[in-house]
Amino acid sequence: MLDALRKSVKTLPARIFIAVLVISFAIWGIGDIFSFRLNDRVAQVGDTEVPAQRFADALAREQSRLTRQAREFVSYDAMRGAGIDQRIMAGLVRDAAFTEELNGLGISAPDEAVADAVRANDVFQGPGGQFSNQAYQLFLAQQNLTPAEFEELTRTLLTQQVLTETAEAGIAAPPGASARIAAYQGERRVLTALTMTLEMADDPGEPDAGALGEFYDGNEPLFTEPERRFGQFIHVDAEMLAEALTPDEEALRAAYEADIAAYTVEETRTVDQIAIPDQVEAEAAVGRLVGGTLTFEELGQEFGLDADALALGRIGRDDLPGVAADLIFAEAEPGIVGPVKLPAGYGIFRIKEIQPGGTAPFEDVRDQIAERMAAEAVRGVAPELANMIDDLRSEGLSMPEIAQRMHGEEGGAAVIHGTFEGLARNATLTGGTDAEGIVANPVFIGETFEALDAEERDLIETPAGGYLMILVERIEERALQPLDAVRDRAVAAWQDAQRLADLEAKAVDIAAGLGPENSIWKSGEALGTTVLPFGPFTRLTSPPALPPLLVERAFEAEQDKGIFAPTDDGQGVMVAQVISITPMETEMLAASSAELDRVIEQSLRGDTVEYFARAIEGKHTTFVDPEVVDQVFSLLGAVNAPSQ
Repeated sequence: MLDALRKSVKTLPARIFIAVLVISFAIWGIGDIFSFRLNDRVAQVGDTEVPAQRFADALAREQSRLTRQAREFVSYDAMRGAGIDQRIMAGLVRDAAFTEELNGLGISAPDEAVADAVRANDVFQGPGGQFSNQAYQLFLAQQNLTPAEFEELTRTLLTQQVLTETAEAGIAAPPGASARIAAYQGERRVLTALTMTLEMADDPGEPDAGALGEFYDGNEPLFTEPERRFGQFIHVDAEMLAEALTPDEEALRAAYEADIAAYTVEETRTVDQIAIPDQVEAEAAVGRLVGGTLTFEELGQEFGLDADALALGRIGRDDLPGVAADLIFAEAEPGIVGPVKLPAGYGIFRIKEIQPGGTAPFEDVRDQIAERMAAEAVRGVAPELANMIDDLRSEGLSMPEIAQRMHGEEGGAAVIHGTFEGLARNATLTGGTDAEGIVANPVFIGETFEALDAEERDLIETPAGGYLMILVERIEERALQPLDAVRDRAVAAWQDAQRLADLEAKAVDIAAGLGPENSIWKSGEALGTTVLPFGPFTRLTSPPALPPLLVERAFEAEQDKGIFAPTDDGQGVMVAQVISITPMETEMLAASSAELDRVIEQSLRGDTVEYFARAIEGKHTTFVDPEVVDQVFSLLGAVNAPSQ
């Protein structure tokens, strides 16, 4: 058992697992979680208890992580509301179940295995690559951990690993499965296709009352009006505010002069180089280059250098040694420079291109400066306008009154009051017309449909840097419209459905007639429509213009056969012919199969360990004490509440 444990801690997965654990402590921090102690157990699995203090520690670490991630304080109440406490408790219960199972089997990692794991951890290695007790003790001190606490945690992980590695031992991908999957995914097809639009169908005429009623009853979603909301809003328009706050020409020029260095570009040159150890040989090489007896590339080949090895790329004066920089940047035209004495050997340089430096004229960067300065002004003024709006709102002013009052303030012209009539989630208004401007913005729609009936929402900042406040005054629920109210729409939809059915019938005949001796190009010519090629593509990389059903049928059809499918918008039918079928190349198939073997095996191992852990949990009686859970949250809230 000791040898097995020693070997397991030296495996890459084990070392990564323990390293991640240690680093997670370093990132999360645990400095303030030992400021109180809880003696009760918060849960129990069989005879193994989960101390309340362990639950508190885990919650504190997660709170610290979430707070740093969100860059604002995350309360324990918020964590509990999101169910994070349940996830943490589930992990602790699972650990306890493993401990209970291992205790029953009499398995525990001995001290020597724990010591080996600690010594092998890269986090605690010194400059020479050996275990550093100083680094170990420093880490423990920084994290307020005792050696016993950390080593006991390591012991638990090692012991659990004995069971999980046993459970996943021998797991491998089913023989041949990856090759079949890779071949399926990698097969490529080429199609030629034409599209028949509704205008190409026969005129269906007018439906009688029975046909129209039957169509209406069978297509209720087409005639169901979505939920619509009515109300008003105030919008601090960031674009309008930017226009109003754009500085005048004098201010723009002053900003340009004050930051002139930002608009100054260094002279650069695109240069190649060959380094030659001997001066005489270097001088002879330059003579051959200048005399035209060989090219720079040919000279490089004599020294075993290809084009990539020759290229220094686009460089500035500071990228070269002093003498070389002076010579190269003294040349007015591209050409050969050298030989130049370098720290090691002699350099021959070829200037391929000269990029002049200098300062960009004000006219070239004026718009850029104006945009930057206006954006900075918006970031300063927009929050002030928002604060004023909130103050006026607290005084009880209506939205029109607020907007009118704001127009007298700096930038206040960008404060807009407006209304929305019957806004739906699909960004349409009553009557089906499309919403425009801020009303069509996803943020606006989201706020509108978050609101309750007759609710005035809080002022929020928009992604563009403006602000938005919405008042929903009335809600019309989703409802099926009577046939009489949508008769014209129902007739048009029925006619389109008949035309589509007519096109599908024609598509059946066209597709059935396609084959080696009958190309789709002839059908396109007869119909007077364009035939387009598509591919080669796989099942996973089909062109967006092809309906998914057509792609599916393409990979089921034989070569030269015809297929068809309605277009995604329901406004036509696409007919296609399979031109070629190409299996995945042998080398690519082998590489894809090997990668799929790895992915399948990894997935199977993960699933096996998960089911094995669930089985262990289910084997033992589990009890969670809700009163102790409440006590933990109460104490944590008292200890770690943010200062006001």
